[in-house]
Amino acid sequence: MTTRSDRRAETAPTALRELLEPVREALLLDAAAEADRVVAAATSEAHDVVASARAEADAQVEQAQHRTTLAAQAHEALLLARVRNEGHRAVLATRRRLEQQLIDEARTAVEGLRHDPRYPAVLDHLEAMARRQLGDDAVIERDAAPAGGIVAVAGARRVDYRLATLADRAIDALADEVAELWT
Repeated sequence: MTTRSDRRAETAPTALRELLEPVREALLLDAAAEADRVVAAATSEAHDVVASARAEADAQVEQAQHRTTLAAQAHEALLLARVRNEGHRAVLATRRRLEQQLIDEARTAVEGLRHDPRYPAVLDHLEAMARRQLGDDAVIERDAAPAGGIVAVAGARRVDYRLATLADRAIDALADEVAELWT
């Protein structure tokens, strides 16, 4: 069940979106470029694997033609299916690796805000958002260890604006756009 504080935390203010927009744009550009490169490399590798498998299948077909043409075609189809499966597995493994790399790079980029001269203003903005959500009596932990950002508590309610959490939320918000890069 979604609580009122969950709904408030889920609806990030426009100011936060604007603050994270450069990170979002950079992530999308990096992800698109990396996805294009990986898809091209995976496609090339898959073509090489298919060509190699076809060559192997042709040799086996020539050896098996004296038995029956039907058996040779079945064998070639099986080999090609295996090659396609191997190529698909290679593409999926590369995709998982790149998605993790994107997550790691997003976290590193957002955590890099701690060294940005605008970081104190970011903390002020996050603190103001937390106070709007939880009230003026909220206990605020600025530059929350180890990753930076804000953690605020008011009674049983808690707001987590740590930089790593914000990076995860940005990645989650981009999930559909990143998935489109693979299609």
